[in-house]
Amino acid sequence: MSNFRSRFERSPADTLAERLCEPRRFLQVVAGARQVGKTTLVEQVLDRLDVPNVFVSADEPTVGDIGWLAAQWDRARIAAADGGKAGAILALDEVQKIRGWSESVKRLWDEDSRARRPLKVVLLGSRSAFIGRCPCSAVVMPAVIRLQAASARSSYSSSAG
Repeated sequence: MSNFRSRFERSPADTLAERLCEPRRFLQVVAGARQVGKTTLVEQVLDRLDVPNVFVSADEPTVGDIGWLAAQWDRARIAAADGGKAGAILALDEVQKIRGWSESVKRLWDEDSRARRPLKVVLLGSRSAFIGRCPCSAVVMPAVIRLQAASARSSYSSSAG
């Protein structure tokens, strides 16, 4: 007898793409250990979607403060305004390297929610960066995709449903 799996597993890329095509409700979080493919996954999804996007990384030694974060968010807001109803997507890689990131992300997300800006946000970072720190855990209930090292499998959890 074969090892048949009765449940269907979607790829992390398909899951993220579907979530980014839904109306704006939740921050998307792609979390995992170093070198598991978080950046590659998000870049591939953004390439396949027909939506303006801004992809930035806080991995550079010259960035990493909340002023830089706010400037990138403003760039994405302009892209969202230019994108019309489709809006835009902001992807923030290595977000945990920005001091005070969680408070800033919460404030900027809330501003966009009040203004009804069609800006969707993807946060990328290490698993530990989001434990107890992500403003989305209490406020915007993130949809989390956790990538695991050296595996074709990914685990999914989402308080978004």
